[in-house]
Amino acid sequence: MDSKELMSGIAVVIDDELRIGSAGLEDADTDVIEHIVAWFEREWAVPFVKARALPSDVQWENLLRAASFVLLDWKLWGLGGETVKRHTITEIVRFLEFARKNLVPVFIFTNDDPDDVTLELPPELYRDSAAGSSFVFVEAKSQMWSGDSVDVARLEEWVYGNASVYALKTWDRVLDGAKSELFQAMCSRNMNWPRVFWNAYVSDGAVPSASLTNLINDSLRGRMRLDVFEEARLGGGLEEVPDDELRRLIAETSFRLDKFLPKDEIRCGDLYKGNQGKFWLNLRPDCDCIPREGIVLADVEVYCVEGKKVGPTGLQKMFDADAGSFRERVFESVAFAIVDGGSVVFDFKKLRVLKFSEVSEKRVGRLLHPYVTRVQQRYASYTQRQALPRVPASALPEVAEAPESRSDT
Repeated sequence: MDSKELMSGIAVVIDDELRIGSAGLEDADTDVIEHIVAWFEREWAVPFVKARALPSDVQWENLLRAASFVLLDWKLWGLGGETVKRHTITEIVRFLEFARKNLVPVFIFTNDDPDDVTLELPPELYRDSAAGSSFVFVEAKSQMWSGDSVDVARLEEWVYGNASVYALKTWDRVLDGAKSELFQAMCSRNMNWPRVFWNAYVSDGAVPSASLTNLINDSLRGRMRLDVFEEARLGGGLEEVPDDELRRLIAETSFRLDKFLPKDEIRCGDLYKGNQGKFWLNLRPDCDCIPREGIVLADVEVYCVEGKKVGPTGLQKMFDADAGSFRERVFESVAFAIVDGGSVVFDFKKLRVLKFSEVSEKRVGRLLHPYVTRVQQRYASYTQRQALPRVPASALPEVAEAPESRSDT
């Protein structure tokens, strides 16, 4: 996927040097930003929302929700004094933080010294020691314009060097394609298809909004291309990631916090916090967690296995470095780094049947597929295992020394 496709869509430019609807590009007073914008409009067919000052903050959400990227001038205070300057910089930083929240890349092009800009930016927006970790791109306007074209190579170096921006923009393009394919296919069958499924979920007693969301997400996943990320863009060149950050990254892929979950939905994988450091993981299948046949939500039963956090020493003893997994006994399963970076070991011997009313206010989150599916499978294996007679230790053949591996003969 090339840069033009990656950055396609509507863009925003905010610069007090813009002369919207005024003289042409040949005017001697034309600022470089005019040439840069005109190049994107001409060469990449990018339509721009243009402003000479920061829009009102009540417009930021709608503006940034639609934006593919933002071109931003830094010195928006013009000839204003120090008080105006400090207020404007505060507002610019707020705008940048809002853009970061909405995952919109921002390119700051300035006529001033870029170092003067980066000194004003907080670390979560710009890290001088790690350009690939910076959310904003800062460069002098004169460096971005060669006289007849934008120096796209500078932008590409930053976009492709910033793995988050590259992955986001690539995934966004793929998602757009999948959304279009999915909704065209469904609408061609019946324009009211969301209502059809909604009413079916209501009749079944399921939470309709959550069920429809899951249906759309699963259908999108089946239509999304899987070959879009390039080795040349993401492979190699990675600084060592601190272990606490790595655990948090893993947790983001395996565990969803309670604040993001519907309060009136019960599902397999729901994790509840008990007393004395215990946790309870619901392993009851989703279909059985739906209140049916006159049963109210509060009386739905959840089948929970007990879990406890395991410390670093215990976790290291269980870890199999060659397999990249944990050595679990038949009656247990490990969920790695799911609670505040801590791992939980679930004990299948300790099963409790609880009413939802007993735990509804104690849910901390939900263990996601495939992690909860693996716990389910291990629990099913535990409950259906066939015991065998013990092998007497005296029946084992004698060896001169302990074998080095199980493959020894």
